[in-house]
Parts: sequence; structure tokens; C-alpha cells
Amino acid sequence: MTQRYTLYGTDFSLYTGKVRSYLVKKGIPFDEVLSTISVYKKFIVPRTGVRYIPVVQTPDDQVYQDTTVIIDELEKQYPERSIYPSTPKQRLVSLLLETYGDEWLVIPAMHYRWSYQDVNQPFIFESFGQVIAPYAPKFIRARLGKKIGIRFKGMLPSLGISEKMIPAIEQSYEQLLADLEVHFTSHDYLLGDQPSIADFGFMGPLYAHLYRDPYAGKFMRERAPAVARWVERMNQSKMLAGEFVEGDEIPDTLLPILKRMVSEQ
Repeated sequence: MTQRYTLYGTDFSLYTGKVRSYLVKKGIPFDEVLSTISVYKKFIVPRTGVRYIPVVQTPDDQVYQDTTVIIDELEKQYPERSIYPSTPKQRLVSLLLETYGDEWLVIPAMHYRWSYQDVNQPFIFESFGQVIAPYAPKFIRARLGKKIGIRFKGMLPSLGISEKMIPAIEQSYEQLLADLEVHFTSHDYLLGDQPSIADFGFMGPLYAHLYRDPYAGKFMRERAPAVARWVERMNQSKMLAGEFVEGDEIPDTLLPILKRMVSEQ
């Protein structure tokens, strides 16, 4: 019998999206468990000591938390077709872009989710409510989820998301989408025809918030359809295939994105 891993997370969780995509692309068999309040109390907090998702439990009952730890541990167990390029320039760029996705793109992700609350609210609050009462009617889940959601909205000032900063945040994100649209018309993934750690770093914010949420998702599909197709491709049940760009080269279409990372982050 194939040994299966367990992923504890939610669809609307940014970092769960990163790990789920990794498990799918590596072909690692897994089952996903919704991280309800009960799961937090009975499993996540006792086993990890923190209230963060995603969490991965291995077939031999090892428990990993934090996406970098999870992916690095699984890469040791599944070293074939590594998501880390072996050549120096591509490895550096992949790690830089993972950082950009993990740490900086959280800002537009949170902005578009919570600043456009009127459009997103029914979907988001009902999603949050699933972790409290997964079997309750939608209107009950939405009412319960609002209590959790408001706390997350309260994080915006600590991320620098304010009325004064919103125009710059949106201008930066719109240009990023435009640059990615150009890139993904020529390449399936960020560094060629195989996803790297950079793709999984981008997948977190670009899937859970900026593709799934109603306002940002409509915006992405209309303004950057090739980016939307990349998001969908990253979630497809297909083993890693293809290769990184030959000769340790960095595609020219990534240079505007790297320049923006350096100037902003």
C-alpha cells in the first residue's frame, strides 16, 4: 500500500497553497485535512506548539511546520527532479523569487482581499467560517467567519497597507502581472519548463488570495490570462517534467521582476 502524507490547511490559506502545489507537482501522495478549530486544538497545537498552517504529517508520524522546512524535508525524501536548480545563477534567482513571493507579495495579497471587502466579504467570511463550523449552513458560517476575518483585516496597517500606500501597492502589482503575462507566454514556469522553488513561492499569494478571491481573481483573469493559466497549471496533478533553461541562463523576461524586487523589497 502506498504510504500517504497528510496536509493540514485550508483553501484560503496563502502558505497552504504553496505546499499543496509542491505535493501535487512532486507526485507525493497525500490527503488534505481542513484545519478546523477542533483540528487545531487536538493536533496542530499539541504537535507543533504554534497555531500556524500548513502542517504536514509524514507516514511515519513526523510533523513539519513552515513551508521552507516542509519542502526541504520532503526534498530529502524525494530528491529526484529537485525543485532547486543545481547551477548557481538559477539557484540564486529561484531563492530570491521565493522570498519575494513568501514575504513581499503578501502585501498585495492582503490588500486585495481586505480592501475590497464589499466584493469579497461573502466568499471570504464563509470560507473562514468553515474552520469553526464546517457543517453549518453558509449564512451561519459567514456570521462566525466574520469574527476571525476581522482580525486578519486588522493586520493591514502592520503590513504598510494604508490609504496613502494603496496606489503604490496596486501600481506595483499591476506591473508585476503585466511582466508575468509576458513571461508566461514564452515559458511554462519561472525558470523554464519545470517549476522551481520560485514558482512555489509565487504560488502562495497568487493562488489563495489573488486567484481565488472574487475581486482579485476576476482582475487576474481579465488582465493576465496567462498568469491565471500558470496558477491552474501549478495545481494540476502532473509529475514534474521538462527542464530548467539551459546553460544557467535567466530569461530576460524575469529581469523586470527582479529589478522591481530589488528596488521595492
